[in-house]
Amino acid sequence: MGVREAAIEVAVRSRLNGDTRIGDLPISPYVIGDVVYLIGRVNTLEQRDIAEFLARGTPGVRKVLVDELEVAELAGSASANASPTKH
Repeated sequence: MGVREAAIEVAVRSRLNGDTRIGDLPISPYVIGDVVYLIGRVNTLEQRDIAEFLARGTPGVRKVLVDELEVAELAGSASANASPTKH
């Protein structure tokens, strides 16, 4: 990781940790070039959107990807909708 990428990662991490709505959640930013990957777990879609917004607003960030940010409310509804098969 280059110095610029490290600086962006520190800035994004600081913004995420400093936000009272999501600061205590296990979200880790990883930076490759000017792209930030958010990895971890949030409870709601709103929290995912907040994390993405904060990362996107960080100077030097061109793109934010949240594919690896698990949303608990979606995971819970998927398992609740799954029905066991009977034989």
